[in-house]
Amino acid sequence: MRHKPVDLQESSYISEVANKPPARRIVRRLAITALSFLFLTGVIAPFVNAARFSGSIRSALEDSLGREIDFEKVYFSVFPLPGFSLEKVIIQEDPSYGLEPFAYATGLEARLRIDRLLLGQIRFSSLHLTEPSLNLVKRSDGTWNVIDLIGRVSAPSRMPLNLFPAISLTGGRIDFKFGTRKTTFYIVDSDVSIYRARSGRVVAQFSGSPARTDRAGNGFGHLRGTANWFVNPPDANANQLQADVTLDPSNLSEITTLIEGHDIGVHGTVGSTAHIEGPAAALRVTGQLRIADVHRWDLLPSSGADWRIKYAGTVDLVSRTFRLQTLPAALGEAAPVALRVRVDELLTRPAWSIFLTFAKAPVQGLLPLGKRMGLALPAGLQMSGALDGVVSYSNSSGLAGGIAITNAVATLPDIPPLRSAIANLTISSDNIHIDPAILQADAGGALRAGGDYSLVSQRLTASVSADAFPVAALKSTTQAWFGGPAALSIWSDGYVTGQLTYDRQAPDSNVPGKPAAWSGQFQFSNATFNIPGLGLPLKHAQGRASFDASTFDLPHFSAVLGPQPLTGAYRYHLAARHPEHIHLELPAADLAQIEAALEPALEEQSLLSRLPFTRRSIPAWLTTRNIDGEIVIGRFSIDDANLGPLSAHFLWQGTTLLFTSLQLHTPPAVIKASGVADLAAYSPQYRFSATVTDFPWGGGQLSASGRIQTSGNGIRTLRKLRANGSFTGKDVRLAATSPFSSVSGLFDFSFADDWPSLQLSKVQATQDADDWTGEAATRSDGKLVVDLAHEGRQLHVVSTLIPDSTPPAAAPLSSSTLPR
Repeated sequence: MRHKPVDLQESSYISEVANKPPARRIVRRLAITALSFLFLTGVIAPFVNAARFSGSIRSALEDSLGREIDFEKVYFSVFPLPGFSLEKVIIQEDPSYGLEPFAYATGLEARLRIDRLLLGQIRFSSLHLTEPSLNLVKRSDGTWNVIDLIGRVSAPSRMPLNLFPAISLTGGRIDFKFGTRKTTFYIVDSDVSIYRARSGRVVAQFSGSPARTDRAGNGFGHLRGTANWFVNPPDANANQLQADVTLDPSNLSEITTLIEGHDIGVHGTVGSTAHIEGPAAALRVTGQLRIADVHRWDLLPSSGADWRIKYAGTVDLVSRTFRLQTLPAALGEAAPVALRVRVDELLTRPAWSIFLTFAKAPVQGLLPLGKRMGLALPAGLQMSGALDGVVSYSNSSGLAGGIAITNAVATLPDIPPLRSAIANLTISSDNIHIDPAILQADAGGALRAGGDYSLVSQRLTASVSADAFPVAALKSTTQAWFGGPAALSIWSDGYVTGQLTYDRQAPDSNVPGKPAAWSGQFQFSNATFNIPGLGLPLKHAQGRASFDASTFDLPHFSAVLGPQPLTGAYRYHLAARHPEHIHLELPAADLAQIEAALEPALEEQSLLSRLPFTRRSIPAWLTTRNIDGEIVIGRFSIDDANLGPLSAHFLWQGTTLLFTSLQLHTPPAVIKASGVADLAAYSPQYRFSATVTDFPWGGGQLSASGRIQTSGNGIRTLRKLRANGSFTGKDVRLAATSPFSSVSGLFDFSFADDWPSLQLSKVQATQDADDWTGEAATRSDGKLVVDLAHEGRQLHVVSTLIPDSTPPAAAPLSSSTLPR
């Protein structure tokens, strides 16, 4: 049989117990038994209904609180001290403070006073409310119900300290009332411990989130701290309250919503620590405010903006007023930016105002904040200067104030800086108005600029006045600041005097990239026009112009095109059928000069231009062109040969140039035409219908009508010219005898081997009552040969294509000239 091994430690313990005195063993056993019983009692007690003690408990609570109390159920509790647990508790209010109950709670833990319990009495040393809703009421005499209540629930005077606070609560809601009126503000998720020390002061430790009854949510920000309320201060100037309060880092929009009642559109992070002390009517406040990442609600925050601001102020709990102002970083220093806050009717209907004072504040330090608040500042802007003035904001009237910027210098990349001795800003309601300020630029001349910016709608309007300001500098300046007006794009130099207005509406999510609108009126001098589609610039231009978002008007201007001066007018209207209209007048012009000016529209590109059926690459400006106009030339010439005055009306749409009328006076002849120039092909194509009246020829006058077509540019246009139609004439001399009183027929004109080729057919001529018929044609030497017949007789005439005033010689009549 095997034996169990002996455990030496167990054997030692048994021996030690056996050797203890019997009294010590009894005491040990009694202690273990008592502790076990106490533990078992603490576990079982919460399940034991103490309803038979309800009357005594209610009486004891009402004696302690001075208020009636109702509850539904009551149970025993042992830990941490003996007491009772009550469910669904209502603590009524002292009638002198109002009729609404002081508190509703899901539960109340009432701890008994040990000294009274030993005497068989039920008295309470502490009350803990679970998830209560409390009403803190202040009477007209300045007494708070909670202070009066705490005075009733206090520790015994002979006890060295209070083991537990008199009143505590967790997860509660605290409402504030002044008389019978409940305030808009309350505190949610409150954890509070309040007790009255033997010295007479009431000590409170608290945390919670302030909230508003008119706004949904679980609170705005989070407060915590400790306060000492001296119930009986020695004199009126002694401290009645001492408190340290911390606002944990919170969203700035939550704090503004708490104060204002709505989100004012400014986001960021704010936190604060404050120390409060003094009599109730003159509490002194000191502390530090930390603000970071301040930005407008629809913009992203920017790191690096972290302000730590010291402040001091006063609170009057009697008149419910609050005053606060920021302090300089070091004692005795002048603060460039100072903030003052004033609040009246604190906790009821707060009327608050903020005053921001600038004293030689550097502008460059405020630029990042301006950008985060949505001010329309161009990229790369650098500014220097000083701010002086005051800006205020109140919950009743909004923004107001005025600021002066002195010795300002604004610099943008790649443009000369702008300088201003002083610029004044006026702030009212939601608008910032900048009075017109004189701006000096290195380019010479002067600008005067001002404008308005709406903080609510984000609309920006700016006005720029120029006085003999260089065009190039004005374009670069407006482009850098706002994105320059398209109306200035056609000018490359010269000087401008007048006013430009910029209007940028708020961003529209339905219209992405919505452009800003420019308008203005100005005069220009010694300027250069660079018009798309015009091969030669218009130089030394001067005149006046006005424009807005949909119109542009040059009622009269003068310029130089190549060697020729010209005058004209131009109008653009977006809603018109043909948005552009132009009128040009030149004292003289040669066809070669006109073609040179229109070279970008007429030029033949690459080797493919030799193929008449190919199409060119159309530039964007030509695709969108839609203009009608007139041109008047006092002396029109071809190869320096004066042909007389020319006038034309045209309609230019894309690659189609339609001449609705074209008239050339070559006294006494008049040429009228209409037709089209097709610019879509590499080689321009021309098709015209024309009439000629009273053209001098052979001592008489000819008239003709027909169609003309050609292609190409320059001399090639003449080489490819082809015309056909009919003609009539009177008093035309073809022979030495006598003129033909009338002549008519058909013609076909072209060029062959660079020589003009004319074919006349179905010629009918009348001479001395004789009717002749026949035809005519040019020879290779350029001579015009006319063959006519009348009743077996033939007339053979050899003449030049453009005969002189001497009658041509007629070939002798013979049988050899008769037709075979």
